[in-house]
Amino acid sequence: MAVSSVSSSSSSSIYGNRNVISGLASGMDTESMIENMVSGIKSKIDSQKQDQQILLWQQEAYRSISDQLVQISQKYTSYTSTTNLMSSAFFQPSIITSLGKYADMISASGSTNSDIEIGSVTQLAQNETITFKGLTGQTSIDPEKISAGKDVSLTGKADVSNLAGQQLSFKYGNESFSITFDSNREYNDLDDVVDEINKQLGNASITLGDDTITMDSKVKAQVVDSLGPDGKPTGDQTIAFTFVEGENESNTLEVLSYSSTSALEALHLSAGDKLNGSGVLASRAPVTKDDLTSEKYVSDVLAGASMTVTYNGTTATIKMPEKGSDEYKEIFGAGDDATAAEKMTKYLQTQFDQAFGYGRITVDNAGKDGAFKPTFSVKESDTLSIDSGTLNVIGKGGILGIDRGASNRVNVNKTLGDMYGTVETSQDGETIIGLGGGMSAITDENGKVKVDKNGKALYAFEINGVKIGEYTADTTLQTIINDINNNAQAGVKVNYSATADQFVFSSTHGGEGGRIAIGDTTSDNAQNLAAQMFGSVKYTGSTISEIVIDGQSIVPSFTDGSYTDATNGVSIIKGHDAQMTAYINGVEKTLTSATNTFDIDGFKVTANGTFTAENGERVSFNSKVDTDKIVDAIKSFVEDYNKVLAEINDQYSTQPDHKKEYLPLTDDQKADMSEKQIEEYEAKAKEGILFNDRDLGNLANSLRFVFSDSKFSEIGIEVSTDYSDKGKISLDENKLREMLESDPEKVSSVFSDPLVYNETTDSQGKTTSSVNSAESGVMAVLKVQLDKYAATTGSTKGILIEKAGSQYSPLALLQNTMQTQIDNIDKVIDSLTEKLNDKIDYYTSKFTKLETLIAQMNSQSSYLASLGGGSY
Repeated sequence: MAVSSVSSSSSSSIYGNRNVISGLASGMDTESMIENMVSGIKSKIDSQKQDQQILLWQQEAYRSISDQLVQISQKYTSYTSTTNLMSSAFFQPSIITSLGKYADMISASGSTNSDIEIGSVTQLAQNETITFKGLTGQTSIDPEKISAGKDVSLTGKADVSNLAGQQLSFKYGNESFSITFDSNREYNDLDDVVDEINKQLGNASITLGDDTITMDSKVKAQVVDSLGPDGKPTGDQTIAFTFVEGENESNTLEVLSYSSTSALEALHLSAGDKLNGSGVLASRAPVTKDDLTSEKYVSDVLAGASMTVTYNGTTATIKMPEKGSDEYKEIFGAGDDATAAEKMTKYLQTQFDQAFGYGRITVDNAGKDGAFKPTFSVKESDTLSIDSGTLNVIGKGGILGIDRGASNRVNVNKTLGDMYGTVETSQDGETIIGLGGGMSAITDENGKVKVDKNGKALYAFEINGVKIGEYTADTTLQTIINDINNNAQAGVKVNYSATADQFVFSSTHGGEGGRIAIGDTTSDNAQNLAAQMFGSVKYTGSTISEIVIDGQSIVPSFTDGSYTDATNGVSIIKGHDAQMTAYINGVEKTLTSATNTFDIDGFKVTANGTFTAENGERVSFNSKVDTDKIVDAIKSFVEDYNKVLAEINDQYSTQPDHKKEYLPLTDDQKADMSEKQIEEYEAKAKEGILFNDRDLGNLANSLRFVFSDSKFSEIGIEVSTDYSDKGKISLDENKLREMLESDPEKVSSVFSDPLVYNETTDSQGKTTSSVNSAESGVMAVLKVQLDKYAATTGSTKGILIEKAGSQYSPLALLQNTMQTQIDNIDKVIDSLTEKLNDKIDYYTSKFTKLETLIAQMNSQSSYLASLGGGSY
């Protein structure tokens, strides 16, 4: 196809951003002239691109074939595949039927050459299990009610937090991040505020280069005491942000404008405040208790507020009366606290009754002197939680003093500090925050408490002599549960049942080998947090001999392998092995197993119940091959084999159109065609791209003779006699099924037998070997060809992989014969393109100078003409 004449678009593509004077003075079409002058170089570039495109199409065609060969190899000859036709195990009997009176008590899988019968199962396996009722030392939970934490005057005012749930936003370098003040926390002083900021800095993360960092590694907050002229503290305090690395810090920290206004005002910060190097970003004025809270009418805070409540798995939203409604006026217009509290109690009772049913949850008022302090009572067997609620109403700092997540059960999402409270101690001039409830932290040989980077005391948690972790008051119970369950070495799993309010510890080591030992101290002599939270568990031999809960010793007395102490809320189920009597080739054997599955020489027998059979009632087994599984796999293989064979033959035998040469389109040619025209042209151009390719021809011949032996006909596989099919095979499913029922070993042999070699010795005594296809398994014979042409591993890859690469061999994808040719053409194109640009620049410069000279001559001529005309 001829290149079209130069148009404005083609000129633009050639000249790029060059400023070309287009014959304004001379009247010449300089663009067309330069286009013609460089057309020879441009034609060479187009020719190279066409050669490169042909290589890319050929590479694509080779990869399509090699990918299918790799997929066949992975699917039907890999030992990791579930349809490995090269493995004799795939054809082994796998459908096992239990026979006899107690057949429903036994199931089995696998294969064996032994005669196996099961005479009895006297005991099923049981994992060691210990159940604890709730947590030791946590007295804040009442199993029958949730209570508000403070008295409230409904007709008066109350302090509400200016920080709870509010946000501070910052920009560090070019990255932005935000911290949010916990809405379930009280901020009584600046120490609480700083502690929360540093905690949230540890939760905030940004990406720097390839690393993700938490902001507490870059920034910290602290309380600064103001000093008077005499150098003594005045009692005023401010909050100050500094960089951890001080003057070595190269970035800037800036307070952003979308921070919460109330948070900025409370801390006396402003949007745009910046921190640099060793400087300080500090409050502009002292921060007082009055800054941290605001006094508001209780009626205004409660108006329209809500709380989300879950009762026995059903969740509903309980709403306070909207401001101005009849209920609102009746409650808050009562005139005195006692009447308002009584009416609010009745109002809430109605809301709970309508949400969950009448009489399910009882609302009472425990306030003194007319104050409102609601309690929500249920039966001990019921579960109740207040999951969330309106800011400044629900939450530790809310006016009702009800925690978010408050429950009559353990809330595993709460921190240890929430559950046991916190205490402050001083060490080396620093304040340490530890757990209340008498919990003992880790100490060193000098008696000093071990702390984390935020000054929080650390507590060691250990089970079965394995350290699960070290935790602080900020650690949630769910974190500890996850750590236990993810620690395979400890060999214990734990879950919490809210309905029963029970922590259930189970050994992951089945049978008698399981342990759930919890020492009073850890292996490095620290007080064990596990014992403090649940209780210590001591063993004598393989049996639990003592449990100590909150200082009280319990010596279990087992009955039928179990023990229950309802008073102390602990129960134990001893671990024991499963026991079975089996008759193997007539020989009686007593077997034990940590699980209910017994492995008898690869034949897996699973007990589902206990029984003792008389001689004639023993459980026996009948096995047969899984015909459907094998037929489906062979059917799928035939389809995949025929598909790739058809593509190989099609690529090899399809001739290009000899009447017209279909070279790849150039960019100029594509510019004048529609997408559909381009698609149709390129489809035609790709025809015959691998015609008469020697490697494909050899591959096709090799595959054609894989199924040529007569043994395949016996199992239902025939090679087509139609020449146009060129070696395709067909499958007679009925014949294959019949053979699998009558002689499954024959089918297995045809597919999975190993390679057999014939050896011949010539007259010079040289011995050579060749594959005996008639006696070898077909998959082993096929695997030789698959590896020869499509091996993706090893120093030498398959022929097609070496030639064109493959997605299944990342290294060969970039390093193959055709890719090298493609890359070399790229270098030629780059060189020609550079030459083209130099020529265009050269001619453009010359014509620009010519146009400039002609313009000057025209100007002089006009000037002289004007002089001559003026003399008349």
